[in-house]
Amino acid sequence: MTLDDDEKCPLCVQSIEASELDWILCNLCLVWYHCKCADLTKEETDRISEYHCLKCQGTKHAGPSVMKRKSKRHQPKVDYVALNDGDEVRFINKHPHISHFEQFQNDRPIHDLIYVVRPNDHKTRKTNGIINDDIMNEIINETQLTKPILLPSANPHINTDPELRRVYQLDFKFPKDLTVSEVVELVGKDTAVEVMDVLTQENSSWTMLKWRDYYNTDPNSRDRIRNVISLEVSDSVLEKLIQIPRFVKDIDIVDCLWSSSVFQDHLNSHAINVTKPKVTKYCLMSVENSFTDFHIDFGGTSVYYTVLRGRKTFILYPPTKQNLKSYEQWCNMPDQNKVWFGSLVKPQTKPVFPSSYNNNGIKIEVMPGDLLILPSGWIHAVFTPEDSLVIGGNFLSYLNIPTHLLIYDIEYKTKVPEKYKFPSFNKLIWLVGYFILKGLESGKWSSYETQQSLLTFYQAQLSILTTKSTDKSTTRIKSIIKNSIPCKLIGNVEIFLDEFQDSLKCLKKDRPEEPKLKRIKMNN
Repeated sequence: MTLDDDEKCPLCVQSIEASELDWILCNLCLVWYHCKCADLTKEETDRISEYHCLKCQGTKHAGPSVMKRKSKRHQPKVDYVALNDGDEVRFINKHPHISHFEQFQNDRPIHDLIYVVRPNDHKTRKTNGIINDDIMNEIINETQLTKPILLPSANPHINTDPELRRVYQLDFKFPKDLTVSEVVELVGKDTAVEVMDVLTQENSSWTMLKWRDYYNTDPNSRDRIRNVISLEVSDSVLEKLIQIPRFVKDIDIVDCLWSSSVFQDHLNSHAINVTKPKVTKYCLMSVENSFTDFHIDFGGTSVYYTVLRGRKTFILYPPTKQNLKSYEQWCNMPDQNKVWFGSLVKPQTKPVFPSSYNNNGIKIEVMPGDLLILPSGWIHAVFTPEDSLVIGGNFLSYLNIPTHLLIYDIEYKTKVPEKYKFPSFNKLIWLVGYFILKGLESGKWSSYETQQSLLTFYQAQLSILTTKSTDKSTTRIKSIIKNSIPCKLIGNVEIFLDEFQDSLKCLKKDRPEEPKLKRIKMNN
């Protein structure tokens, strides 16, 4: 309440601005106080049902102020942004698609849909139940990283069970007891961060200080549901507290290239300038009811993902030919934000091959301490049931190069802006081909499928370069391709492709004939 200036506040020790002349009445002594003098914010004042001043609080029968009874349910607030845009009435507390998350049910137990790493796995018999990086490498190579991998309670900082500490002997490091306020101190208060408005799925630039104040606000007082999913921390103090899992680094194309002295010597001797992409250390901070609509991570990258606080729920679909076609169609819809992608996925009722069963989608809940490995190209949406803090990162896997190239093509067709693509993707892919052709890698990368997909990619890019067109979009992509081909290293592009094709022919000639797949039935 605002009173006249001639009213006196017993606590006044300084002049009060006119805009701050808000008062509150002590319900016991009936004395009025400036809210500012009583050290009460507007939010705190609004929550008080019966105010007791400091003097009255000290009496025998009074005690502290009585607060309003807080509803366990959020009051629905109209999304006026949608109304101004001519959209239908909706509320800011909950994205309409969250109901799909709540209704979604896995049609099989989760361990039948993904690879859940367990101490009693047949692979750990030789290690007495210990799950180490060598065991993880075996699992990844066996699955070829084509299905999600979940390591329950893998983070020892969060799960202090002595038995779990004994079981997991993995080489990684994540921060302990990290809060959003600590993140702000570690990365800098003035650091810019992209903040997503959950209902519109659009980003705006904030400072970390502004984000901290928003995140720490009472949930009922937040103006809208907002989400931070793209804070890369490689240039901050926080980076030193994160060590990427070793089994991830073992298959990460970028890490393998930059840790190779031979490869670096080739770059230096040919004066090739390429900056190492910084995409492996992200901090994700989401408030309750945050929702990220379906997407594929840039360049079809795989993801490692561990929850430090709160929890996350994923719904995922595999990158089958039909699913990717539906995804491309969905991305080009003018009303994409209103369409649930899952409604476009053709249900599979009678699977023939085990891997195809995932086409009905998978729902995974990731709890504090869990470590999730999300494969290349999987289409996924994410819901946050409670305020959460996550550390994760993206990586290009040499096991999934064909998928990376396929997703890059979809990004081109759906007109994804360059700033949202994997950094220096084109240049990296040409460098990978040079790495393989010159025999600078151990042979793990040079499968027939990988080389065939690379050759097709190179030929497509060369075709674009030789196309005579004045179209602006074609001119732009020609410029990007031309600037990304490391000609100083590979030499003449046509000769390089001829050599690559000859190498592929030799590989095909020596390739053992693959056994024909038998059609099998799965028990329901």
